[in-house]
Amino acid sequence: MNRQRLNGDLMLLIVLTALLACLGGGPGALGQDRPGAQTRVGIDERLGATLPLDDLEFKDEEGKPIKLRELFDRPVALTHVYYRCPGICTPLLLELAHAVGQCDLKPGEDYRLVTISFDPTEGSELAKNKKNNLLAEIKNREVPRDAWRFLVGDAENIRRETELTGFRYARDRNQVDYVHTATVILLSREGTIVRYLNGVTVNPVELKMAILDAREGRPRSFMGRIGELCYGYDPAKGSYVLKVNRIILAVMGVLLVGFLAYLVRKGKNRKAFGQPPAGGAS
Repeated sequence: MNRQRLNGDLMLLIVLTALLACLGGGPGALGQDRPGAQTRVGIDERLGATLPLDDLEFKDEEGKPIKLRELFDRPVALTHVYYRCPGICTPLLLELAHAVGQCDLKPGEDYRLVTISFDPTEGSELAKNKKNNLLAEIKNREVPRDAWRFLVGDAENIRRETELTGFRYARDRNQVDYVHTATVILLSREGTIVRYLNGVTVNPVELKMAILDAREGRPRSFMGRIGELCYGYDPAKGSYVLKVNRIILAVMGVLLVGFLAYLVRKGKNRKAFGQPPAGGAS
């Protein structure tokens, strides 16, 4: 009886673990473009495209020239902003900073963050100030300064990089600010675009799953496999969405296996004590 109770408790623990892993986060909200642009803005998802990392050169927070190839020694979470932005840029970066603090993957070790200003008039001093502010917002972990890089560039490199990643933006009517959307783009170390997490909200679960997707050939952990079962990538929404039907099937499967195991054990116990099956002859 104690063993049966232990098995039942174990099955319940597995079910609860799966449910907690699935319900640990939801999909990010899609960003909204505000009116005012003369041309259409948004995201053209170019999944599977590979950036020419050796041909794209920017300047880092210290004003030093740097090619993107130097930053792609691991998966990269890429964001496009302009540092003087009065709109969604800072909320996006703050959400990303908070997600980094809650994700159990280590920035600088498991992945790198790269933020590029698409305003060619901005300089390295603005990038450095923004970097200092954002690193201070990351809680619960120490983040090496090299783990999150803030870049500026000339008009040509910015144009090429944003076209290749499908990030479309335009000057606002005031000819000072920009109209644009918000996204985090996950790329492999080879520069191949793997995922777009669209919207200002950055969910730590989505971020982790996208980084794992960008790790080519690296096996998932047990909890990562549970998360893969519970979530699926929806290209139309640009985010991971909770698959309720998968959760229901998984829970039903676990319960069915537990019930069958109970019946088998019950039959063995009856046989061990010389008891006939229920409804049999005495």
